[in-house]
Amino acid sequence: MNRAEQKQRTRLRIIDVAVRQLGEQGLSGAAVQRVMNEVGLTHGSFYAHFDSKADLVAEALKSALRTASDRMFGRVARLTTPERRKRLLDTYLSLAHRDAPGAGCPLASTSADVARSSANVRRAYEGELRNIIEHIEADFDGPADDAAHAHAVGTLALCVGGLLLARAVKDPALSDDILQSCRQFGAEPEEAQADIHHGVDRE
Repeated sequence: MNRAEQKQRTRLRIIDVAVRQLGEQGLSGAAVQRVMNEVGLTHGSFYAHFDSKADLVAEALKSALRTASDRMFGRVARLTTPERRKRLLDTYLSLAHRDAPGAGCPLASTSADVARSSANVRRAYEGELRNIIEHIEADFDGPADDAAHAHAVGTLALCVGGLLLARAVKDPALSDDILQSCRQFGAEPEEAQADIHHGVDRE
């Protein structure tokens, strides 16, 4: 392995560690010193790979969100629209996902921090968020359908918000109830669909 390949391999290792720490602790978890200690390198060597912590966080967010999109949202393909929606809800709002933040979708663990972060971090986040919404939208009904877009945005918000609340509470019974209620609500969107179509017609 030549020097350039070794440097790229080290860079990817740094990003992988930052991705896991983002999932577990949010943006504050990806502290340069903590990441580099786990990688086994000095703090000073960090700057051979990134200009700043914000650059690392932006790259880690993009990597984490792309992985989450492939793993969490890619599972709904090749099913009917109701089956896709239910599969997404069951996967995202599961006990396993709730209990493994370091290995799950980073939207629930990072979104609040991103709102207060630097411009390049917010750009990275927003770009990947748009991709996820488009992915869900296409899987549901097709990107040309106004209702499909609203369903995609609403379903994603329900997933992320439900998971965030379920992780925040201490009572296991309440946490389980939040997940179950969100799954049930999201899987029965007929009334919401009617409201969306009425709104489109009025416009």
